Amino acid sequence: MKSSWYALTATYRPDQLGGLPLEHFHQALIAEGATEFDIPNSTRPLNQLPLHQHPSHLFPGYPNTRPRYRAGDFPVAEHAHTHTIKLPVWHREQDLKLAEQYVRAARKVSEHHKELL
Repeated sequence: MKSSWYALTATYRPDQLGGLPLEHFHQALIAEGATEFDIPNSTRPLNQLPLHQHPSHLFPGYPNTRPRYRAGDFPVAEHAHTHTIKLPVWHREQDLKLAEQYVRAARKVSEHHKELL
């Protein structure tokens, strides 16, 4: 059995780009045509999912007295989520040109980050 990945995740380091917010970096990538860069939303810390916030909505018999998770309860997972940007995993030889275009776009946005601040 081989392992596989559906996405390539990268950690965004705003401190290396003058504090440029991830959302602005992402918008600039999109403007460069690198539209498959994604800020993950569905792959978030489990405690933030509705099931864990309001379990009685899915399980009506579940007691509604259980304390809810709050922002900051899982700081490592929350930091990872808010500093992640991802790409699909291209795996075919013919995808190489596309991957190179995405690298060029990311490099360009990174090199010109001061213009985005």
